[in-house]
Amino acid sequence: MRTCISVGIVAMTRNDTSNNPDVPTYNWNNPDIILSSFFWSYAALQFFAGHLAQVFGTKWFLLATMFVNSLCSILIPLFADQFGANGVMFCRILQGLFQGFMLPLINNMLGRWVPPSEASLLSSMVFSGAYVGIIGSMIITGYFSASPLGWPYAFYFFGALGLIWCVFWLIFSAESPASHRTISNEEKKYIQHSLGQQSDHLLDTKTVPWRAIITSLPYWAIIVAAIGESWSNTLINSELPNYLSNGVGLNIQDSSIFSAVPLAVALVVSLLCGPIAGYTINKGIMSKVNSRRLFHAIASFVSAIGLVALSYIEDKTLVALILIITVGSGSTTVSSHLVNGIDIAPRYAGVLAGISNGCGQLVAILAPVLVHFVVTDKTDKQLWRIMFIVASIIIAATGTFFIVFCSGERQWWDDGKQNKKKSDAEPPAYGVTNKAFETEVTA
Repeated sequence: MRTCISVGIVAMTRNDTSNNPDVPTYNWNNPDIILSSFFWSYAALQFFAGHLAQVFGTKWFLLATMFVNSLCSILIPLFADQFGANGVMFCRILQGLFQGFMLPLINNMLGRWVPPSEASLLSSMVFSGAYVGIIGSMIITGYFSASPLGWPYAFYFFGALGLIWCVFWLIFSAESPASHRTISNEEKKYIQHSLGQQSDHLLDTKTVPWRAIITSLPYWAIIVAAIGESWSNTLINSELPNYLSNGVGLNIQDSSIFSAVPLAVALVVSLLCGPIAGYTINKGIMSKVNSRRLFHAIASFVSAIGLVALSYIEDKTLVALILIITVGSGSTTVSSHLVNGIDIAPRYAGVLAGISNGCGQLVAILAPVLVHFVVTDKTDKQLWRIMFIVASIIIAATGTFFIVFCSGERQWWDDGKQNKKKSDAEPPAYGVTNKAFETEVTA
């Protein structure tokens, strides 16, 4: 629902994408502003989402997030017809506002459910869902846009899928292992011990150590990394179909496929990163912090080089290859800063994700806006080159900061006892080996 408009906006503003003359098209001169409108509100609630989940729980917030987004997706064609570009922007702003809850709440769930020894594997599985969604949205939106049904049916389709998800979430989700209706006692005890959830007051901590969080250098490393990743993702997801259609000269269906194939590779890479990172860490081949550094270095520096190269390549086959390398390498963040918040503070993972992603998105809002003012001629590759070089500098600089200052250790302020100082904090509850857990459970 977030990215389908990247392809849809091309079909909404061009009358040569569908062979059905009844499919509406519009003469809008601000498509980049429409694309950026989602991000105007996206960052607003992220700063508070993690804390709200700490106090009120995650289940109902996630349900409301998906329901509102699904409804807005279904309403976009109607609002475009009745209110023009402003109507579309209204729906997108509302979607952005509620999607601001998504990442913090997912991290909040992971912090309550994922044992540290399995964090790399399970987090990469969860975050790979984003790539499945982006791939599906680009291919399916391109298909609908080129068909007699036209672009409106892409928005109807994704809205309906979201409403179906709401039903499944309502039936099967649970706030924590303690409240799950069908989990076995063995599994519940294993998860609770690994994360220090033996006492309810330790799990449901409502007082957030804000001062300790804001003054934590390892956490600032995550914030800076999120800025670089958000800029890269916003530019690629929002503007790549536009660049491929106008700068490279592909038709809308080929453009959507060119956009989706690199993301399919990114999906595979993200699914491989988790098991590889988990294996190397659990076997002692690499420390947790060095694993996070390695995967983030791949994501940052390979992506930065790839974006610069993309702006100089003319051959369409080479464009596809560079896109695969660039987008595929960027997906290794699922085993770097995206999971690092769970490493350093699983109890407040949702709070950390909300602040870091919120900061990232506040800066990333400028990416499509900058395209609007810099790329005044969408067919001019030299203007696009400026945007890709700026993005490369931002990605490389923020990646370097994360690599230097990140940490793989659980921070002292995450021990569930707010009145303790760093010097007398108890060791984290999950410092026991999995073998010890298994022995206790068996007994």
